[in-house]
Amino acid sequence: MASHPWYSVFASRPAASVRLYCLPCAGGSAEMFRPWADWLPPEIELRAIKLPGRHARHPRPAFADFDTAGAELAEALGPELEPPYALFGHSMGALIAYRMIRALGPRGFAPPSLYVVASCLVHGIPVDRLPDPDESDERFIDTLRQLGGMTPEALADPEVLAFTLPVLRADFRLCRSYIYRTGESPLRVPLRVFGGATDTVTPLEQLATWREHTRHFLGMRSFPGDHFFLRDEVGGVVGAVVDDITALSRQSAISGSP
Repeated sequence: MASHPWYSVFASRPAASVRLYCLPCAGGSAEMFRPWADWLPPEIELRAIKLPGRHARHPRPAFADFDTAGAELAEALGPELEPPYALFGHSMGALIAYRMIRALGPRGFAPPSLYVVASCLVHGIPVDRLPDPDESDERFIDTLRQLGGMTPEALADPEVLAFTLPVLRADFRLCRSYIYRTGESPLRVPLRVFGGATDTVTPLEQLATWREHTRHFLGMRSFPGDHFFLRDEVGGVVGAVVDDITALSRQSAISGSP
C-alpha cells in the first residue's frame, strides 16, 4: 500500500488516467474505502483521504471547522490535482470536499472533473439528527446505536469504544459547527448526488437541493439502504462513480476540453 501523509493508496496504479479522492463520514477513516480498490478499473486510482485526529493521523488534532478543513486539504493536495480527477465524500466527508472545492480556486488549483456527494445535505445535517458530543458515554453510545453507524459488536467492545469515541465526538462536534453560506456562486463542477432509499438522516427529497449549487447537476442516484448504504452497496456505488467518470471523460475527449 502506497503511503502519503494525507491519503492511502490501496492499489498503486501509476499509469492511471484518473485519480479518485474519497473522504469518509464522521467516525470513518480511509480504511472504509479499501474494498473499493477491487472494484475500480485499471485506469482509476483510489486515494482515500486520512483525516486528522484518527488512526494513522493521531498526532494532528481533528478539524474544528469546515473552512479550515477545506483550506488545509486544498493547500496540501492542490499542487498534485491534475485534471481529470474526482472527489467523493460521504456525509461529513462530502461537506469537507465542498469547502475544499471552494478553497481550490482562490489558490490557483484545478477543480475536480466530478464531485460526488453521498448522504449529505448542502445546508448541513440538523443538529437534532446528530449525536451530542457532550453527552455521557452511555447516552452518546445509545444515539450511535440508533443512528446505525457502528455494528452492535463494536458498540459492545470497551477497547473499540476507547479508541473510537474520541474520534466520533470530535467529528460530530465538527458536523454541528457547519454554517451554511447564502449567496455563494454555483460550482462549475459536475455534481452527482447519491442517497439511501431509507435514509432518515439525510432523506432523498432533501438531497435534491444540491442542484441549486452547481451549474452542472448530473442528478441523483438512489441505493438500497439507510445513511450508511455504502457498506452494503460497494459494487453498485463504485460502478455508478465509474460510469460518471467514464461518461465525463468521453464528453471531454469529444469536445477537446481538458
